Amino acid sequence: MTKRITISVPDDVAAHLEGVGPRHISGYVTDAIRHHVRREEQLRQLDEAFAATSAPEPPDRERAERFLDHVATWQHNHRLGSDA
Repeated sequence: MTKRITISVPDDVAAHLEGVGPRHISGYVTDAIRHHVRREEQLRQLDEAFAATSAPEPPDRERAERFLDHVATWQHNHRLGSDA
């Protein structure tokens, strides 16, 4: 099931979306929002893990966030059929 939602975006974002093509904008935006939601959940879980152990030093937190970024990139590439 889908629901139509109308949003306003800044000109630079609109220009980028126009380059995606009108038939692909919904999928593009949906993928971006799902990625953002997954990232928020991962950061929440990371906060819980650090709270259960100890507050991380900034370099440890940054390293953990970079790891999450690498995992997300791998997952995205894997879904596209590429291991780049």
